[in-house]
Amino acid sequence: MKKYKKQIIDYMIPIFIGGIVVTLLVLPQLVNHIGFTGDDTVFHFSRFYDTAEQIKNHNFSYFQMNYGMGQTGRIINAIYGPFFSYLMGILVLLAGSWFRFQIILTYLLFIIGAIGFFKLSRKVNVSRIVSSIVTILFLTTGYVFYWIYSNNGNCLGAFIMPYVIIQGIDFINADEKGLSWIKLGVTIAVLAQIHLLSTFLAILVLLPFFIYSLVYSKNKKKIWVNVGKAIALFTILTANIWGAFIYLYSTNLLSAPLNFPVDDSALNLFIAGNTTMWKTITDVTLIIICLQLIYVILNYKNEKINTFVTIEGIAFLFISSNLFPWKYITHIFPIVSSYFQFPNRFTAVAYPLLYLGIGLTITELVKNDGIKLGIIASSLVLLVALCNLRSDSIEVNNKVTFERSNPQRIEQMRDKNFKVYFEENEPINPDYLPIQRKISSWKIEKIVFKKLAYNYSFNKTVISDGRLQLKWQEKNNGKQRQLPITMYHQSQLILNGKKVDPTLNVIGMPKVTSKRGENTAILSFKISPIFNALLYISLVGWIGLMFYGLVQLIKHLRN
Repeated sequence: MKKYKKQIIDYMIPIFIGGIVVTLLVLPQLVNHIGFTGDDTVFHFSRFYDTAEQIKNHNFSYFQMNYGMGQTGRIINAIYGPFFSYLMGILVLLAGSWFRFQIILTYLLFIIGAIGFFKLSRKVNVSRIVSSIVTILFLTTGYVFYWIYSNNGNCLGAFIMPYVIIQGIDFINADEKGLSWIKLGVTIAVLAQIHLLSTFLAILVLLPFFIYSLVYSKNKKKIWVNVGKAIALFTILTANIWGAFIYLYSTNLLSAPLNFPVDDSALNLFIAGNTTMWKTITDVTLIIICLQLIYVILNYKNEKINTFVTIEGIAFLFISSNLFPWKYITHIFPIVSSYFQFPNRFTAVAYPLLYLGIGLTITELVKNDGIKLGIIASSLVLLVALCNLRSDSIEVNNKVTFERSNPQRIEQMRDKNFKVYFEENEPINPDYLPIQRKISSWKIEKIVFKKLAYNYSFNKTVISDGRLQLKWQEKNNGKQRQLPITMYHQSQLILNGKKVDPTLNVIGMPKVTSKRGENTAILSFKISPIFNALLYISLVGWIGLMFYGLVQLIKHLRN
């Protein structure tokens, strides 16, 4: 019974912490009933709206988006967090409005993040009190808080990163406690189903842990076998993702995300900011990190895990910052500015590593130098966390003031009709459009805005089997009309009952010849049997995994 009580306490504490912190941060939103539209809100809400409508209407289309993204037939979800998108679709329907969805999701993410970081701290024997303090620090800095402000995709990965680092700790302790290949494979697969770029960051984080285990483990063969099993499990659970990438990229030229000058979005370590998010860091956070580094340098021989996570955290913080030669890197590899975009993304892994180290440092201070010094150190870290919480709250209040300037958008987020929000907030991102030649992503965005988005001269209806129907009227025969949809290599277009092979503009918009009177075009997407097989493999893998987990839970409860 004592063991179960400890487990319950170790879950209830972070749930309480996460709930309190997120409530304090979103309180201005709750009081004013104002939803936030950040940099990526429209993009993510539009793709979640698509899956919500698929579920609501029982009319599924895995690739072609018939409801979201302006009903243009674009492909986003199939290669951007597919299964997570469907989970969010369910949550959208349950929430009933975009405002409620945003608040509920924020609560869920903060609680998941709090549980993950608290469990990570407890895994390395940090006390509950210290674990609670560093968990608050984790929740109030970097991409975790930035979610409230921007709804950025990288934030989603930031909430899962503590679970990834738990697997890293298992690498270090592989000889003593073993390495669970199931947990390793599932953790990275979950991350891949949410945000693919965060999966890349997770692999980078785990690589040093893996190398360490190979160097110091007495049973290197077992490490390799477990990693091989984890990779195989990951491959099965993500078959729908890499299968979609192969299926699309092998036959289409897809546009890249917007490219940015990466040196302008690196973390600025020279000037303290008002908040610890995006490319700024508060002075108190920088001071506590410097103190942590000094402690590790003076005690590196005695504290293996603390030294390891701190050095790795400092390395990622350095890479994320303006100290790293990003301008030189992008000159050699221009693709970095499009697909990685922002060096400050590395803070999503740097902060949890460093905060874990800070928790270990306080634990060692209590152990070696007494409770008084431990209390002083804990109070200092708590003060930093509270300073960051205050800074974050100021940013949220500023955001509320900004949103008040657009009362129409506020009402749209409160409206029970989800589609109303997109009437004046249609996504124009260039990501994954089927371009016909290489062209700047910024030029693509302008074309999307002028020609593809906000075109209401066509009546669009979703019909059976995941097809999109367009109807319009013409006064004369033979008029050329560019349809506000986009076609991939696998797309098929039926015009007035006949299959056509239209000419496409640079972003894949078809131009057709209309007849006098009513015209009807039907867009569909052909899925190969091979991809269908991969999709079913992934689904069966997840269902089998859930069944296995249920069996293990029943056995655990019986014992």
